[in-house]
Amino acid sequence: MYDEQSLQGIGSKIKLLRTLRQVNQQQLAKQLGISQTHMSNIEAGRVSVNLRLLMRVANLFECKLDDIISGSFSIEEEVESSTEPEENYSAEEVRLLLKVLQISKNSVQL
Repeated sequence: MYDEQSLQGIGSKIKLLRTLRQVNQQQLAKQLGISQTHMSNIEAGRVSVNLRLLMRVANLFECKLDDIISGSFSIEEEVESSTEPEENYSAEEVRLLLKVLQISKNSVQL
């Protein structure tokens, strides 16, 4: 069931999807037709997202609205898209993974 808490975590879930796709905030804002400041406010939970914008986000990330609202998406598809397993990770990959974990942790706490 949906409640106010479902709405509060949308911004952090969008940020998580954006980070997983390695898109910066300014790029996503441009694709959505909004300002980077507004995108920042959405991700920080300072403003609400209307349904039209939420649909554009879901279309850009090729996911369902429910994935963003409920946070049911997983990073399995990101892992599966890699054809060869890597044994050594670059500093950038480690940094990105830590950032994803931090965002995911913050999303769960909401």
